[in-house]
Amino acid sequence: MSKLKDFFKKFLDVKALKFLAVGVLNTVVGMGIMLLLSAMFNKFTPEFAAHKLFTLGTTIYTASYLISSIVNYIAGGVLSYFLNKYWTFKNKTRSKDIVLKFIATVLICYIIAYLGAKPLTEVMLKNAAIADKWKEFIALIIGAGLYTVLNYFGQRFFAFAERKKNGGQTEQATETEQQAEEEAAAALTEEEASTEEAAQPEDKKEE
Repeated sequence: MSKLKDFFKKFLDVKALKFLAVGVLNTVVGMGIMLLLSAMFNKFTPEFAAHKLFTLGTTIYTASYLISSIVNYIAGGVLSYFLNKYWTFKNKTRSKDIVLKFIATVLICYIIAYLGAKPLTEVMLKNAAIADKWKEFIALIIGAGLYTVLNYFGQRFFAFAERKKNGGQTEQATETEQQAEEEAAAALTEEEASTEEAAQPEDKKEE
């Protein structure tokens, strides 16, 4: 129970809430575009929508599924980068490495989430009397959920992770740490002044 409590305290903090808020916005923008594209493909170009691009095992990946999810991934990724970098994780580092790490994170999360969501949905709805296009919609939604969870941990602990100094301290001290240092320095100064006053000869004190 204690370990579970420590886990929630460590990972479900203000950063997690901000990430979820960004995720909601990403979902509205990205999934709105994704589901709209999928619906348009199936309505206006059904042959193209059902076109098989490739197969993994028994799972068929159609043009509609891949194109819709990729557009969602790009739109959400761009929005997520700026909001999470500067607002959620407050990472002010300007480096190509940050961009490359972010791209690697969202790419890996996309591959795991969306390529894994389709066979998972097929197993879940194996005996369900649901049309393939609706199964595809459900797979897209499940993929979005998996992507959000994986992306949070990837961005927090890899892409936008705080760089460490020697000794494991973060590059930027928190306000609490800075305040403690200032108070300690002020106390030390007062102590030194008291010591110097006590060390002065008695005749100088009388003067």
